[in-house]
Formats: sequence, structure tokens, C-alpha cells
Amino acid sequence: MKRYYSTVRPVQPGGYPNRDGVEEIHNFDTKTFCEEIGREAWGYIDYREPLTKEQAEAYELTLGGMKTYWCVTTSVDDRGRVVANITNTIEAVCKPENSSTSTSRRDIYNDWFESFEEAQASVEEAKRA
Repeated sequence: MKRYYSTVRPVQPGGYPNRDGVEEIHNFDTKTFCEEIGREAWGYIDYREPLTKEQAEAYELTLGGMKTYWCVTTSVDDRGRVVANITNTIEAVCKPENSSTSTSRRDIYNDWFESFEEAQASVEEAKRA
């Protein structure tokens, strides 16, 4: 069974695909933070079989287990100047690997964070260095 969260609106008739495959629909009283996806949702739908990516996107449903991760790219040049910004977000089941690249003039680091707040704190810390 696969669980899909509705992050934009409560689950309602016409607001989800493949009605025959639905096991359960549950709406929360208010938009509620769901640990499984790392953000707020209005409710969820349990399906017997997974939806296609296109079906989930068309109805703005987020597959359970998916979380949003933020990438901070930090560049340190040969003179020690530092530039850092949040450069990407991705939805995935697990956090991407951090990476780094060295060029003849600078080192570039891509670090992934589980929350926007952590990513922003990393940007601020790099700018103070």
C-alpha cells in the first residue's frame, strides 16, 4: 500500500485519481505537519498500487516517505572570499550525498540539509567565516 499526502488542499471528490484503487482517505482538521514528508498536509490517501508520477503531480499529491532537501552551495576562492547560497531543492526518500569540487581558482561545496532553516543557518555561517 502507498500513502499520498495532499499538501495543497483537503482530499475531496474530483481531487484525486484512480478512485478504484483507494483503500482509505483521511483529512486532518487543520493543515498538519507530517514527519513522513517533512512538511504540512491537509490529509492523505492510501492506494493499493502506486500512482504514476504524472498522476501524483496532476493532483498535487506527495508520496509518503518523500521529503524536501535544500542544497547550499559554498564557493571559496584562492583569496579566501566565500560566497554561499541555497541553490537547489529536491524531493527524495533519502538525503542526497554532499559533494565538493576543486578547480584551479576555487573550491565548491554542495551540502544538503533537511530543513530550510538549517540551510539558511549554513549560508549565514559561511558568510561570517
